[in-house]
Amino acid sequence: MTSKKINKAKRQIGDQTTKGGLIGLMIYGLNKQGADPMFISMLVPVASSVLAWVSTNIGDPVLACLFIPNDDDNPKN
Repeated sequence: MTSKKINKAKRQIGDQTTKGGLIGLMIYGLNKQGADPMFISMLVPVASSVLAWVSTNIGDPVLACLFIPNDDDNPKN
């Protein structure tokens, strides 16, 4: 495996961990506020979809990753 692929994999793992952490914090906060558990369970897939959508707009749209830049951002000479 090349160094570039390893670096890309590490950034993707970090991206997925960040998104999972944000969802976990959202669940924790809603639970502490006394939100209905059914509401929280319905909100999690929506939050996941929103984070994936944000990732495709910021990073690589194929991977839905925040930390891997889109190849279109780095034009080849």
